Amino acid sequence: MLLTQLEIAVTNPTLKRKHSGQGLRALKEKMEAINWNKIMYIPQEGKLIYFDQRTYKLPEAIVTMYSDRVQHLDLSHNKLSSFDALELFPYLEELVLDNNYLTDETIFPAQLHHVKLLSLNNNKFKNLDLLLTKLSLCFPNLEYLSLLGNPACPCHLLNLKYTEYDYQKYRLYIIRHLPQLRILDAQRVKKMERDFVRCQLENYGETLEQDPNALTATRLQQAARKSNTLKHLYTTVSSGLGLRSKSPPVYSPLPETLREVGDHRGAYGKCRYRYVGAQSEGNRFILNKDL
Repeated sequence: MLLTQLEIAVTNPTLKRKHSGQGLRALKEKMEAINWNKIMYIPQEGKLIYFDQRTYKLPEAIVTMYSDRVQHLDLSHNKLSSFDALELFPYLEELVLDNNYLTDETIFPAQLHHVKLLSLNNNKFKNLDLLLTKLSLCFPNLEYLSLLGNPACPCHLLNLKYTEYDYQKYRLYIIRHLPQLRILDAQRVKKMERDFVRCQLENYGETLEQDPNALTATRLQQAARKSNTLKHLYTTVSSGLGLRSKSPPVYSPLPETLREVGDHRGAYGKCRYRYVGAQSEGNRFILNKDL
C-alpha cells in the first residue's frame, strides 16, 4: 500500500497530537522532500519498506509517523550511515540493511534488544571479529543473521577463490560467538555444528589453564586424545554437511573415466573428401626400387 502525503495529518491521530500549528507545517515540508512512491507500509504485518532513497539517515517524518507501530523495517538500497533513529522503534524485531555500503566503521544503536532478525547482505564489512563484537553487544537476542556478499563472508558460491571448508570455518566461528543463532546465511544451524563448537570450547578452556612446561606424559596423552577426538568430530561434521577433504591433484594422461571391457563405442560413415595426391610433394622422393 503506497503512502501519500495526505496520510500524515488525516489518518494518523498520534501525529495530530504531537504536532500542531507551525510544527505540523514544518513536518509537512519535510515530508514533501520524501519520495513516497518508494515507501510501503503494511499495517497488518507492521512492516515498513523504505528502499532506494539514497539517504544517509532515516528522515524524521518517517520516524515520527511509524516508530510506534513498526515491527519489520526494511531499509535496503540506501546509503545509511547513521542509525540513531532506530532506538526510537520500541517494537522493532526485524531489520534489513542490505545494499547500504556499510563498513567496519558503522556504529549500531545499543538499545535494540528486541531485534531477532538482522540482514546485512551485500555491504562492505571486512573485519569479522569487530562485526561480531558489535552484534553481540547491540543485538543480544539475535536469532537470524545473514552476511552474504560481504568481504568478511567467504562463501564459495559467491566467490570462487573460497572453498567449502573456508565457509564452514566461518560458520563455526560465528556460531561460537553468537551461540543463540538459529539461522545463519539462510541456512539452519545444525546440531553437529553446535556440538563441534561446544567440544572446541571445552578443549580450549582446559588447555589454556595448563602450563605447557609442566605437562606430564599423562597430560600430554590426554591432550593428544582430545585433539584426536576434536578432529574426529570435525570429520563427522564435514561428512554430515556433505563436505569432502581436498586431495592434491594427481596427473594422469588417461581420461577421468575408463570404459570396461566390452563397452565400446564407435561410429562409421562415408568421407566426403577424396584425396588424389595431386598436390603431394612426398611422392617424388620414392624410387621404383622402394615400391
